[in-house]
Amino acid sequence: MRTLIVEDEPFAVQRLRRMLLQDGRVEIVGEVGTYQEAVESVQELKPDLIFLDIRLPDGSGVDLAKEVLSLGLKPYMIFTTAYGEYALEAFRLSAVDYLLKPFAEEDLKRALDKVFEKKSNAPQVINFIKSERPIIPARIGNKVLFLSPDEIYYVQAEIGEVSVRTKDGLLPLGKKLYEVEEQLRPYNFFRVHRSYLVNLNKVKELKSVEQSKYVVVFKDINETLKTSREGAKALRNYLNL
Repeated sequence: MRTLIVEDEPFAVQRLRRMLLQDGRVEIVGEVGTYQEAVESVQELKPDLIFLDIRLPDGSGVDLAKEVLSLGLKPYMIFTTAYGEYALEAFRLSAVDYLLKPFAEEDLKRALDKVFEKKSNAPQVINFIKSERPIIPARIGNKVLFLSPDEIYYVQAEIGEVSVRTKDGLLPLGKKLYEVEEQLRPYNFFRVHRSYLVNLNKVKELKSVEQSKYVVVFKDINETLKTSREGAKALRNYLNL
């Protein structure tokens, strides 16, 4: 269980690290003390479990949890804080537990027990289809539709839900955005925004707008997307514009 600690108090980091090492069930892959460092570490490390402080020097742990979910990532999250008033919102964000400082080793053990129980009950995905082109399974009610890359206009991640846009509309996936990106990158899919992966083969034109961004206009569907500034810059470099 690859674990990231997000905590700005050195003593609290040291204490939590010691307790986790004594428990022995997780691997600590990072320790950060700010909101921005946490966002970068989550994207880079893709941890399975995050311990989140509520009040960080440059932001809120609750807002950080929302951003993590918006990226299409679904790590287990345990909040560690001296403030009890955020518990309801934390559990609405699917937090596994909410530990009030100073918590005891028994409290941490119970929280980790919950994490591993959820992990053991999670559905297992069996990859049984072999193909030169990836097959992307999408859900329609009680059915699963198998899509190929050329049927997808873009992939989006919103509040933890990852979907693909086809001619028939948005269809939910059971994967994380970075996993789909790895599958589709060889087929001319490009990340134009932290929440959008676009099939460049389906793009009709790019329109320059404010702040050096682009509006992406698609073929065959009456729909557009706006890139981020960083996504537009990367796209210009990729297309040599």
